[in-house]
Order: sequence, then structure tokens, then C-alpha cells
Amino acid sequence: MTTTSSTGAERGWDRAVFRCGRCGAVRAVIAEDDYLATVGAHRDAHAVWDRLNLIERDGLVSILRTILSAPDLALELLALSQRHPVTYPPTSEQEASR
Repeated sequence: MTTTSSTGAERGWDRAVFRCGRCGAVRAVIAEDDYLATVGAHRDAHAVWDRLNLIERDGLVSILRTILSAPDLALELLALSQRHPVTYPPTSEQEASR
């Protein structure tokens, strides 16, 4: 038995456009799964953005610009985070090792 994946056009999709009523962003996709993922990611981005104050927003944008411009850096940072988990508040052992 072989299965083939169908494209959006084969399933009746030509193109779907998402327009955000909050910020005016426009995203176009050609498959239903992509549309759902796009809308979900945009909604999640608004949820994160809304929780940040102005200073945190500036910091996040700066970090994202740096990391997104260097994919290798992003991978290395993720690897470092797994090798050095952070606990809050820092224990006395962690303080002493600094």
C-alpha cells in the first residue's frame, strides 16, 4: 500500500489569507495545516508580546535578531542550556562556582 500526500490545491485549497485584527499582519498559505500553524504561531506571539514590558520587548527583539541571523549560534545556545540548567533561586553551590 502506498500513500501520497496531497497538496492544498488537491484538497480544494488554492490559497488562504490570514489578517490579524490586532496588528494588521497578513499571512498567506496554500494548505490548511499551514494556515492553522500560522494562525496558532501568530496568536502565541501576541500572547508572549502582551506579557512583556517595554524593556523586555527591546531585549527579546535584540536577542532574536542576533540568534536568527546566526542559526549555528542558536544551536550552540540550546546545547549550552541543556548542559547548564538554571535553578531559581541559585543555590549556594552555584553562587560559589561563579
